[in-house]
Amino acid sequence: MEKDKDHRINRVLSIYQRLEKGQILNKDQLALEFGVNNKSIQRDIEHLRFYLANQPDCANLELKYSRKHRGYQLLGSKNHSFDRKKILLMLKILLASRPLNQKEISDLINMLLVQLDEPDQKLIKELIGNEVFNYVPLRHDSDLIDKVWDLSQIINRQQMIKISYLRHDERRLHRNLKPVSIMFSDFYFYLIAYMEEPKYYLFSYDKLNNDYLRVFRVDRIESYEALDEKFYLPYSNRFEEGEFRKRIQFMFLGELIKVKFEFHGSLIEPVLDRLPTATILEQEFNKYVIEAEVYGKGIIMWLMSQSTRIRVLSPPSLVEEMKNEIRRLSQMYDQ
Repeated sequence: MEKDKDHRINRVLSIYQRLEKGQILNKDQLALEFGVNNKSIQRDIEHLRFYLANQPDCANLELKYSRKHRGYQLLGSKNHSFDRKKILLMLKILLASRPLNQKEISDLINMLLVQLDEPDQKLIKELIGNEVFNYVPLRHDSDLIDKVWDLSQIINRQQMIKISYLRHDERRLHRNLKPVSIMFSDFYFYLIAYMEEPKYYLFSYDKLNNDYLRVFRVDRIESYEALDEKFYLPYSNRFEEGEFRKRIQFMFLGELIKVKFEFHGSLIEPVLDRLPTATILEQEFNKYVIEAEVYGKGIIMWLMSQSTRIRVLSPPSLVEEMKNEIRRLSQMYDQ
């Protein structure tokens, strides 16, 4: 009798764990798997429903039968009018940013939709249907979900990592690194890491030593291996993604500078959103003088994209670099 009770408890826990992962469970298949009859599985379902109904932490969970899928599923909320809004928002962002290949984006969409009941699933599928049909994955077409998770765990454990990396010019690099962050920017996931050389490196934003900091596109990491060796970064000088993101454009490193420029136009908001460290120093009708702290190389790409709306005022080295870039551009068109 005690053995049968243990089997029943393990069975119920196994069913609940699968439901939590978003799986849809068929009663006949569960009965066959566990070697019991359908009535036993039905009692398990009722026990789980009773448990969920009497646990304050589970008030937003509901176990329901889906006729369409012929199975039971654990829905994320009894009030789907709120959850469906958040899920629609997440799916819109995912589809627009195009971070995943076709298989992974489809799996993620299905995983999110299964949290809702059938009418809401149908509604959201209709709302995003055209975007899903016309979804164009990035050319690398790599699987990223497991890789991003693995790298994030290695970062959390502060382990050294050995990678094989394929550069844009087809050169293959092998590096031992001290990984500190995974970041997403402009279509791609990036691994931020220090080179192996220093015992530890003090990160600061007023003086960044780019001899040791590196940025790697995750899809170009062909293989990776966590090493037994760990590394130490003082907490007071830890790498802070938020501060780093404020100052970098297109994940191009460079010298940290304060750039001052004139902006001519009425739509100043996109400029301030693009440069989170920006402050308006002067304003006169549709002319603004703006100062921002940025990393040098990436900012040039963005400044050039603004055409005649922007004129760089300082530092002198950046002004000269902008002039040279404009000359090269003019020569290219003259040819």
